[in-house]
Amino acid sequence: MPSDTAITSKKLLTDEKMLDNLNTFIQGKSCVLLLGPLFGVDQNNEKIHQNLRNYLTGPENSLLLDDEFDNLYISKMANGSQNGELITGIAKYYQNLVPSDVYEKILAIGFRAIVSYTSDLLLVNANKNHEYDFSFFSPKGLQFNGEIGQNNDQLKRPIIYNIFGNNEDISTLITDYDSLYDFLINILKADQEIPLQLKNILSNARSFLFLGFDLKRWYVPLIIRKFNQFILNGGRFKGALSAYVCLDDTADAPLVSISESLNRYPLDFEAFKDFTSVELINELYKLRKNTVTSDPLAPKPASQADIDFFKKWDAGMKNYGSEEGLQLFFREYKGLNYAGPFKKEIDLVNMKFNELCNQKYSGKVSQELFENGCSNITSSVFHFSQQIINP
Repeated sequence: MPSDTAITSKKLLTDEKMLDNLNTFIQGKSCVLLLGPLFGVDQNNEKIHQNLRNYLTGPENSLLLDDEFDNLYISKMANGSQNGELITGIAKYYQNLVPSDVYEKILAIGFRAIVSYTSDLLLVNANKNHEYDFSFFSPKGLQFNGEIGQNNDQLKRPIIYNIFGNNEDISTLITDYDSLYDFLINILKADQEIPLQLKNILSNARSFLFLGFDLKRWYVPLIIRKFNQFILNGGRFKGALSAYVCLDDTADAPLVSISESLNRYPLDFEAFKDFTSVELINELYKLRKNTVTSDPLAPKPASQADIDFFKKWDAGMKNYGSEEGLQLFFREYKGLNYAGPFKKEIDLVNMKFNELCNQKYSGKVSQELFENGCSNITSSVFHFSQQIINP
């Protein structure tokens, strides 16, 4: 693992604080999980990626695999002579695999979407209640299970999206250099192939969690760059978005050097110092489980003091400049100890405002973008105030 001084050039947040911030984004339905090829673990908590490579290259199969692309199983035989055996070997391995229960925990945490950089169906098979839609990238066009995004209710549902195909559709597997290069060309120019549901989620997300990636690999910023197109095409102010990462799969590389390229997209990376990827999922699951257990379903109803507070600011915000008004509002809001309807939503808006101010003071956004951001946040405050005043 990198040293403390190598992880980032700015003041490092503690793991506990980052966990709390990340959980706020998740509970606000504003976090997308990106699962890299090195994440997967089986029932013995052994790495699926490494065990699959060992299986394919071991005595039973004796296949020659490329060593550069750790998310793929690419034959070194450019003539395609190993492709049939490679596809068969991958299929057999997954048929006999017993995965960890971490996949059920991931689904229970409540990410707005999960983008998996593999072709396995471990998340899909764990989706027993069918709460998530599933689709996968294919240059042939939209490929999905079920009727994704056919009505408003389904558009609100979270989605699982496999970048590297579906191991039950052999035409989408990447097993040789030709299919690798075709994939890279197709994903970079893809638009209609990506579900509108996922593009909308990406364009509105406020945070991203990266697990199971070797961030030194050249293709990581390449693929992030593609998703950034959807982030920037959302049509509203963004600024730098929060990105959280565990470094257990990125050995001997200071995050500060990685951030110089990844933060351009625009992502503001924070690295967990102590948690591995699986440990972080377990911690998020415990937070989710405790929330559900201790706070059954509904928040407390708004008190008269709550209603009076929001009435006051609904009428009085216009008496201040946008930045000053928001600062005073959130200062008094903190003292209110509000626990009524829309608490999570307002807390998330508060976090967005703090992020926006930090970006302004660090020179990351212009005054014009800052004012546009404040205007959007003020509109959100008015919206939730009206919902509380007139339920």
